[in-house]
Amino acid sequence: MSINRRRFLSCATASVAAAWAIPKETARALAAEPISVGDGDELQRVLDKQAEQGGGVVRLKQDSELTCVVRQMPVGRETSIHAILVPEGVSLDLNGSTLLLDMRSNSYGVRLAARSAISGGTIKVVASAGKGSQAIWHSAISVGAAYGDGGTVAEPGHFSTVGDWRIEDMTIDQPFEAACIQLMSEAHHGVIRNIRILDSPKALLGIGLDWGTVGPVATADELVPQMRKLWEKHEISSTHPHHVLIENISIGKLGRSVDGNDAGVRCSGCHHITIKNITVETAMAAVALFGGDFGFEFAPDEQRREAHTGYLVDGVKIRSARLYGIVMNGAEDNVYRSRLKFGYDSLRDPVHPGLDKPIIRNAVIRGTHGAHSRGVYLAAATGAIFENVDVEGFETGVAVNDWVRSFTFRNGRIAHNQQNIHLGRTTEAPGNVSFENNADS
Repeated sequence: MSINRRRFLSCATASVAAAWAIPKETARALAAEPISVGDGDELQRVLDKQAEQGGGVVRLKQDSELTCVVRQMPVGRETSIHAILVPEGVSLDLNGSTLLLDMRSNSYGVRLAARSAISGGTIKVVASAGKGSQAIWHSAISVGAAYGDGGTVAEPGHFSTVGDWRIEDMTIDQPFEAACIQLMSEAHHGVIRNIRILDSPKALLGIGLDWGTVGPVATADELVPQMRKLWEKHEISSTHPHHVLIENISIGKLGRSVDGNDAGVRCSGCHHITIKNITVETAMAAVALFGGDFGFEFAPDEQRREAHTGYLVDGVKIRSARLYGIVMNGAEDNVYRSRLKFGYDSLRDPVHPGLDKPIIRNAVIRGTHGAHSRGVYLAAATGAIFENVDVEGFETGVAVNDWVRSFTFRNGRIAHNQQNIHLGRTTEAPGNVSFENNADS
């Protein structure tokens, strides 16, 4: 069987958040003096000066509005192209202000460095031209490095690993085909909290988390054996978001309708991600958890040991899911197909365990009764637990498919769907599936 995430989607042990919550700086408590700046260029100079002084808080004059255009800056051994960079050790308190991102070439929007933060205001993307295909380009806020920006194994990029960062108390207005907030590569030990994402007809994602690349990584199925050789010679590696808390997120109407990747929150190739208290007005999917093209096949050893573990989703509400409420497929797609078609001898089983012991609880999922819609879709997962999940208004309420080994759905409700439960298979039937103490009306 050949699996392709786009075709599939179009047809068709708890993490402890406090363990990586980043405390707010003492300087913030001392109420940094508000400053008045005229535009993004002046703001960038102030931020850089604060970083040169050892870090601290930059607090804008209340309710100001700044236009930020794309600029190039040397950072470490590379050049970063962005609208605003919050440097290492600096917290930007917008103090009710708005940053207008005017991006007329391929670039990052507001980019966070290690031990940095942004809070207390609005980011509105007002222009987007010359954008590359990746969701991180022209996203309102990003952490990490895009594919191709990760440097080499010998000299990883400055943003290949970014830890101890915060995004809090923000409103995001993203009318273009990019993510609202995007994490890539090894964006780790960070917090995204108290975020309001406004209606958007085109935004690719509300919040996206994607694995990244170091070295000349190519993902085509037929090239996976060649990537293995490069990995063995220490010329490539993958990087992965981990230990991220996403909490108290309000997402409006996301109008893009290509497939289940068009989600309120989407994770691909991650581990130890906690998603709490998410509300979505409407989207193709509320929450989407995927294994990723390569998954952890070429990850560093310490990352591979944690592959796809530590997912906790606690408190999800979507008023109108057009395709999926929660979709979870832990298959490492390209590795699987390369084994199937090109005889690739993989380092890892690309479908087992898949998503490893994910926990989903306290969710209310409502659909539109659309064709091929599923309230819950699960494939390539082991030990999944769904508790107190209420599913209504889909063609199929809960669909459990290939490569699922152990799934429990308990103390919930599956009602008023064309079909409440479907156990399906194309390659490997699900096993050890249990529905316990659920209401059906």
